[in-house]
Amino acid sequence: MIETAVIMAAGKGTRFGSMTETKPKGFIEFKGIPMVIRSIENLISAGIKKIIIGTGYHREWYDNLAEKYPQIQTVFSPRFAETNSMETLSRCKNAIGDDDFLLLESDIVYEQKALTSLFEDPHPDIMLVTPVNKFQDQYYIACDDEGNLLKCSTVKKAILSETGNAPIGELVGIHKISNKFYQDMLEVYKYYQSREEMYHNGGHPEKTGYEFILEDVATWTAPIVRIAEGNDKSSEVLLSARPLYVLAEENLQWYEIDDEKDLEFAEQKIRI
Repeated sequence: MIETAVIMAAGKGTRFGSMTETKPKGFIEFKGIPMVIRSIENLISAGIKKIIIGTGYHREWYDNLAEKYPQIQTVFSPRFAETNSMETLSRCKNAIGDDDFLLLESDIVYEQKALTSLFEDPHPDIMLVTPVNKFQDQYYIACDDEGNLLKCSTVKKAILSETGNAPIGELVGIHKISNKFYQDMLEVYKYYQSREEMYHNGGHPEKTGYEFILEDVATWTAPIVRIAEGNDKSSEVLLSARPLYVLAEENLQWYEIDDEKDLEFAEQKIRI
């Protein structure tokens, strides 16, 4: 039974404009309750005993929250303004330790069914998807015949052209991650950092979201090397791809809220 969750909450939330001038976007209220509070309460109700929050922008809001909830442990990402979520997730490695965990965004609202579906499915590593739900900023997902991840993209046509499969749905932003999968994510991230000139994000691996590293671990076909501490190249070993199961959940009530238009739409349409 998974008892740990990790919430990514370092971002500045600039798309909310003045609403996030003095607080992080996780504290934007959805139907009168901050999004991150809703998520924390859901996690605790589902049996989660340790909630790690990767913080950055206005981290004091989350530090104060840890005083109210003994389950919460905050991990500060000091370069939050110039990096992205994979850097924040890598900073959480000591807090995560050997745990398997749920990985979530701070700006989503969802019903309890999202968590129970992940717990009940036996696959160790899962990406939760639903039929397309959002009216903007969709993140499309394709899987193979066995239900494992093939491709993630914000461009729907790219899914079909690159995989030959139509998108199965869109990313929710809640995952079940085994510690083995997480360790592979860290190794791939470290590998890219050591070879910035070959990285696909303009030579700046620290600017990538964890979603791209999830995809790399799940779909990599060329050799990735595991780099030993101290950069001893003689001790590099091959790292193979690790399947990430795509769990398609019908009729799930959820929404990722990135700006005021999302908030207005979600409050009208999402029944939570």
